[in-house]
Amino acid sequence: MFLKKFIFVNWGNIPQLEFELGPINLLSGGNGSGKTTAADAIQTIMTAAHENLFQYNPGQDETTQRGRGGKRVRTLASYVLGCDDGSYARLDPSDGYLAAVFCPTKGETAESFTAVIGVRAWLDATGGQQIARQDDLLFLILPGEALTLAHFVRDDGNTKYTTPLDKIQNLLIREFGQRHVQKYDTKKTYLRRLYAALRGQNDSVSETEATAAARAFSRFMAYKPVRSINDFVAHEILERKDLGEAIRSISGQLKTIHAMERDAAQLVESIDILERAEQQASHYIQQWIELNSLDFTLAQYDYLQRQRDYIKTKKQQSDYQRSLKENEAETELTEQRQKQLNEQLVHLEAQRLGISALQQKDELEQQRKQQQNKLTDMARRLLEQDNSLDTNLQASKSIVKDLQRADLMDELPVIADLQIRQLAQNVVKEGGRGELDIPALLQKDLLNDLSPLELHLDQARAAQRLHNQWHEQWHQSDSLSDHASLYEQLAKLAHNRGARYEKLKNQCRQKEQDIERLQAKQVSYPPFVERALAAIRRDCPQADPRVLCDHVEISDSRWQMAIEGYLGMARFSIIVDGKHEAEAIRIVRQLPGRDNRARIIQGDKAQRDAECSSLPADSIIHLLSFSHATAKHYLTASYGNVVQVASTDALRQTRRGLTTDGMGAGGYSMFRCDLPEGELVFGVAARERALKAKQEELASLNEQWQQANDQMQQVNSMLDNVKKLRPLDYADAITHMLEIHRELQKLENLLAQLDLSEHKDLENKLTELRQQEQQLRQQQGGLKEGKGELQEKLRKIGKRCETLADEQEKTQQIAESCEQNLLAIVSEWPELDADARLAAGEKEASNMRTDAVETAINYRQEIKRNLHTLERKMDEAIQKHNQHCLPGDAIVYHSFKGDYDAALFRAICGLQRDLDRVFNRLKNNILVDKYDNLRQLKDSFNNAFVTHFCHTIHQAINDGKRQIERLNKELQHHQFGDDRERFRFDSNWIPEFRDYARFFEEVIKQPGVGDEIDLFKMDLSVKSQKVRKELMRMLLDEDANKALRELDRIGDYRNYRKYEIYKEVEGKEPIALSEYGTGSGGQLETPAYIIRSAAITSAFRFSEGNSHLRMVLVDEAFSKMDETRSREVIDYLTKALGLQLIFIMPTSKCGPFMDLISNEFVFAKCPSEQPRGQLNTRVLVDRKQCNTEKIQQLWANHKRTVYQQAELDFMDEVLEVQ
Repeated sequence: MFLKKFIFVNWGNIPQLEFELGPINLLSGGNGSGKTTAADAIQTIMTAAHENLFQYNPGQDETTQRGRGGKRVRTLASYVLGCDDGSYARLDPSDGYLAAVFCPTKGETAESFTAVIGVRAWLDATGGQQIARQDDLLFLILPGEALTLAHFVRDDGNTKYTTPLDKIQNLLIREFGQRHVQKYDTKKTYLRRLYAALRGQNDSVSETEATAAARAFSRFMAYKPVRSINDFVAHEILERKDLGEAIRSISGQLKTIHAMERDAAQLVESIDILERAEQQASHYIQQWIELNSLDFTLAQYDYLQRQRDYIKTKKQQSDYQRSLKENEAETELTEQRQKQLNEQLVHLEAQRLGISALQQKDELEQQRKQQQNKLTDMARRLLEQDNSLDTNLQASKSIVKDLQRADLMDELPVIADLQIRQLAQNVVKEGGRGELDIPALLQKDLLNDLSPLELHLDQARAAQRLHNQWHEQWHQSDSLSDHASLYEQLAKLAHNRGARYEKLKNQCRQKEQDIERLQAKQVSYPPFVERALAAIRRDCPQADPRVLCDHVEISDSRWQMAIEGYLGMARFSIIVDGKHEAEAIRIVRQLPGRDNRARIIQGDKAQRDAECSSLPADSIIHLLSFSHATAKHYLTASYGNVVQVASTDALRQTRRGLTTDGMGAGGYSMFRCDLPEGELVFGVAARERALKAKQEELASLNEQWQQANDQMQQVNSMLDNVKKLRPLDYADAITHMLEIHRELQKLENLLAQLDLSEHKDLENKLTELRQQEQQLRQQQGGLKEGKGELQEKLRKIGKRCETLADEQEKTQQIAESCEQNLLAIVSEWPELDADARLAAGEKEASNMRTDAVETAINYRQEIKRNLHTLERKMDEAIQKHNQHCLPGDAIVYHSFKGDYDAALFRAICGLQRDLDRVFNRLKNNILVDKYDNLRQLKDSFNNAFVTHFCHTIHQAINDGKRQIERLNKELQHHQFGDDRERFRFDSNWIPEFRDYARFFEEVIKQPGVGDEIDLFKMDLSVKSQKVRKELMRMLLDEDANKALRELDRIGDYRNYRKYEIYKEVEGKEPIALSEYGTGSGGQLETPAYIIRSAAITSAFRFSEGNSHLRMVLVDEAFSKMDETRSREVIDYLTKALGLQLIFIMPTSKCGPFMDLISNEFVFAKCPSEQPRGQLNTRVLVDRKQCNTEKIQQLWANHKRTVYQQAELDFMDEVLEVQ
């Protein structure tokens, strides 16, 4: 594709013209006349004035598009405003246009098109300095259309005006249609479409291809002296890969990684400090509990010792009392023996006197004595029966009242029997003794008249019968129907009510413990979870076991009950350190019974699955906040797809969902999943609600417990009254007494009828009896003396018992005080099982020996020393932590300055919870997030370093090599001059960079690249490891500018090889151009054009398709070559390569080339009659279309004339010499 026409509108000071171009075009004129301004217009169309692609006024050596030393550079805006030496031709905001019409050449199938760039600029004069500012930019491609100047400069009949930039598109669409007017918003999209149109494509080429083609066009235009073949190839032929941003990015990432690793290390140190402080606080708490337990054990031991001493002393007292009784019994026996001896003496004396009546009298008196004893025993029995009757009557009255209770009749319907009620009423009304006062009667002489008993006998028999029937009613069972007796049924009811009482008592106790834990900001776990936690802490303390529910909060209280109900027992899953999960579940598995039901969360697995999952927008996880990363991962992985559902109708179509009123769906079923408020455990607010609910539940339980106690007491009272009922033989006792009384009266009558006479006594027998009597008297004296001693001992031991009783009471009070101290710990530390501690202390105290007491006292002193040490170390750890932590993580603790008392223990309990809270937050939340961010950052760094740095450089090295190979392949077809010269590239590794290239190659070839391989764990050679270390050092260098310059040098692949160009002539050895010339003259310029030509044909993709851009622009052309060489280069470009050539040359140097050009544009700057803005000059352009054949003919004739004249002049000189 040739550039057929170019249109200038408000561009520099060039008039608004159309340039018709041919195969070879010359832009000539004097210095500063505007010929380079026209070339820059063509460059603008071809590069879109894209940064790093264009370079205005490139003919000046060492020029750049960035002003240096305050020098102003040409810009789009300055060209539109007609800037010339700092003055402007157009002072008002102006619109400028450049348009290029491209047409296919012979053999090309692409259609013609027009490329348009429009610019709006204005002059900024603020600050005393005039600066051209760009306001708007327009890019258009019109396929199939060839625009003219009239499209941009319109005539309304009176004046001509430039089409406004904001209207040109609509005007062109109106004329050519929407399909033929394509607008592009950015320079890159314009360039992609431009070079696609030049290749005859209807779409766009890649950005890389477009920028490469535009850069090749711009480079070919600018003349740069060839001072070094290596630099020429590196900077003119090979394209630079800008890795500055990538280097800064990976350097920043690596520094961030190192900073984060330092922060993580500091955080780990803080966590270690907190862990030590927490362990010391926990040890302090355990030591305090141990101290109080030991105090209780010692106090209980003292109490038991005093109790044993008291019991021992009481036993001695009892022994003395028994000895005293035995003494009294022996004394009584001695007296009885003496009395019996006296009777024998009397009897013998009576025998001796021969009185037979006396013996009969003795026999009757003996019989009377026996009857009197029987009467006394019967009187005692009657009194007991009378007391039993009273007891039965009082018990029956209470039973009658109890029989009226409705709740008793509901639970024991049999007592509602009318027969039972009637019998009870009869016992109360008719079962008494009447008006007879048995105790008063029996206190009189029993030998008196007993006629009142005779009169009371019938009433007594009736009462006895009623009482015995009443007793049988309660204790008689039905053996035929296997019905238990009424007493047994009542006892069973009492047992049931007692069991209910104990059950409610235990529930109240458990509820009080739950309340104490909630008041201590702790949750009551299920018993099997408590035991699992204790086992893990005992056998694997480094696992740091925690319960899920302690680390979850629900932000919306409306969902609290439903979410917790849906999770159910999963709320009490145990979180342990990932490295100890297997050990933890083994410990739980070994627990006995049903205590091995606890769940251990798979933290690492949950994290991986959670990271791979995508949460729905209405997931319940969005309602939760977490203080432990594993808790978040577990619930996200397990319940992330449970969504919030508005109604049960919507729930029907939901796989896993939940409503606010506690209806859930899952497993293709719907279910109820609400919970009472007392069982809520997620978050502080939930625990407050649970505390309030449990307090209400406790109040209700206490009320039920009181009712159960009343009912138990009532039925126990009735049972006790039934137990008091005894069968009576009251009437039988009266009957026997009356019989004995009659026998006594008979004996009295017989005694009264006896006639006593005296008889002789047997002397010898009486003597023996008197001796025995003397012995008995001596024995009585000894017994009296022993009695006095025993009474004295009893007096002393009684005082000892009183002293021991006081001591026992004091030690009991101390033991009870120690017990209360131990129970009080539960309110501050609910984990303590006070009942178990008390039971163990009592057992230990009961089995403690005297030598163990001394050991226990020494152990107590050791515990007190431990408390002091632990408190001091804990205080030091907290101070160390507070020196380095964030303000929000500081632990408030006032150093210990008093006694080791309950107040300090209470403070340390709260401190331990604060330590655990901050420890958990730092370790299981912040540190996990930091490590996660660090891992992501490392992955990002590895990816950036390997992909954006290593891979890019490695690829660039290979691309550069391939580009040289392509150019060599292209140059094979390029022969120049009469010698048929050819050129080729070659290169060798630079040793300094060879190790870097090998390192990048090893990294790229790693088998795990692309699969999150760690750069620092790659298996590299020793040299590559050194390179990696050196690169890391530079990336972390504090002198960022120095490091970036060095890394930029390493990142430029063109520095890795030393390049050479060889000139090859048939029949000769290749000549290295680096040794061929120095750039002074045309020796290197000619090969440079040849090589640049190969580069530009490669960039324009001449080897692909049949349509390409075939136009090149050369500024200050052939300045270092002679005429012949220049003509050969022009012929090579236009004839050998078929390129359209536009070259710029001063008028003084263009004469020798006039026979070659097809079109000439002569620029001249001259004074202006009318000022143009700030300028007093104007530019004129003379457009010429040359007749090449006639010019060549005239040029040939002129050459012959010159040659002939030269020959004549030479002959004249020869003749003159002769």
